[in-house]
Amino acid sequence: MPSVAVIGTGPSGLAATKALLECGIEPVVYDSAAEIGGMWGAPGRGAWSSYARTNLSKFSCVFSDFTWPQRTDVFPMRRSVIDYLKAYAAEFRLARCFRMNTRVETVAPAGPHRWRVTTLANGRRETREFDWVVVATGVFSRPFVPDFDGLPSFQGKIYHAADCYSEEVNRANFTDKRVLIVGAAFSGTEIAGQISGFAKKTVVGLRNPMWFVPRWVKPWSGAPLFPADLVFYTRQPDNPMNLRPRTYLKEMGGDPGLVCRDLAFDSLETAPMTVVTSDDFLALVGDGKVVAKRSRAFAFDDKGVLYSDGTRDDLDAVVMCTGYSSALPFLSPEILAAVEFDPRDQLQPVLLHHQVFHPDLPGLAFVGYYRGPYFPVMELQSRWVARIAAGETAPPSLAEMRAGVEIERVIRNRRPRPQFPHGDYVRLADGFAREVGVFPEGADVADMAARLTEGPMVAANFRLVGPNAKPQLARAIMLSTPAPLLEGNR
Repeated sequence: MPSVAVIGTGPSGLAATKALLECGIEPVVYDSAAEIGGMWGAPGRGAWSSYARTNLSKFSCVFSDFTWPQRTDVFPMRRSVIDYLKAYAAEFRLARCFRMNTRVETVAPAGPHRWRVTTLANGRRETREFDWVVVATGVFSRPFVPDFDGLPSFQGKIYHAADCYSEEVNRANFTDKRVLIVGAAFSGTEIAGQISGFAKKTVVGLRNPMWFVPRWVKPWSGAPLFPADLVFYTRQPDNPMNLRPRTYLKEMGGDPGLVCRDLAFDSLETAPMTVVTSDDFLALVGDGKVVAKRSRAFAFDDKGVLYSDGTRDDLDAVVMCTGYSSALPFLSPEILAAVEFDPRDQLQPVLLHHQVFHPDLPGLAFVGYYRGPYFPVMELQSRWVARIAAGETAPPSLAEMRAGVEIERVIRNRRPRPQFPHGDYVRLADGFAREVGVFPEGADVADMAARLTEGPMVAANFRLVGPNAKPQLARAIMLSTPAPLLEGNR
């Protein structure tokens, strides 16, 4: 069996480790942190506060053959996610592969289909060669702050969303303060809701309008509440989210323009498809607890911010909810050049075939290294890489990979830029499932046909057939998952 190094023990690194073990390969897994979890780990390492919930329900934010504990909240807290990842690692005995507190310093070519990996642990530097290297460090590496005009002159405090990781920290920083939150996406609306109860004034600045959809929605008139992801992510061809997405988003989350003029779309037909998961942002704006301010630009002076309409706010603090830039400091310059790495490109930092392979870098794979990765897709990417590394399936041809890179280039250059490079989650997952050989179709899954075509797409779909299938477990998981659109059609 080939030798494989995996870099990272977040969700993608764990999925890669488990997939490799399933194929008979025991990888060496490096992580500079003391504990597993990646961005879900220790406070300050990631984008999530200690009391934030997942945007996806536990039915979607899950691996294919390991469910959450039954009593877990439908939308788990951050601490629960860490516990889930640790339980996953324990269940499949992944820890034997881990080399924690070990920083990967360099990855460089060492010959045809060979990679030289240099690490540092406890002051000791070690170099080893591997047949394969799997990069599973994720794209959310370093807090990104745009070069706003005048920002260095601002005399108040400047924070990033990564600094807002607990209620105690937020109370200490923002009580009785006038605060501008730059960015109204996931972290911006979350932090606004958290601090509005004790800040003197909370303003959320945004450049473009967007949809705000709660975690729980009613998919039809008179329906009970269901997790939004179970409504939106389905293979049902006449799903309203596919046929009339803007109208459906308005029905599910409401018209932001009716709450605040600065949140209004210029027209419903041309409204951008930027969707934010938020349970209370519109209500907070409607109640006057949070001010929404749309501005084409944000310029700062020593006392506050100037908006593009000529108005201003005096401020005590600014929170930059402006996302993260990518970092691959361990990859050699020739690798970075091959993948056309752009650390400031938050949408598409690298160009790879299916976000995994590059034709000029055989034996190097990326897992979960794209904006908007979900657990099931990370897992499918991992299973694909593992099967290729083990020789169980052929890698894509050079022509396929070159064409795939060009597809990603088109996405990188698209204007206006989409919210995510691959926003069709169902199509993306099904595409990887076909590569792995686990797409559920045919006589073997006839008894689950309705669940597959009208029910929500869940990770267990990809354990029904094919390599490492667990059909009984998969059926049990699927039958225990609410199926809103299937119920609505009865």
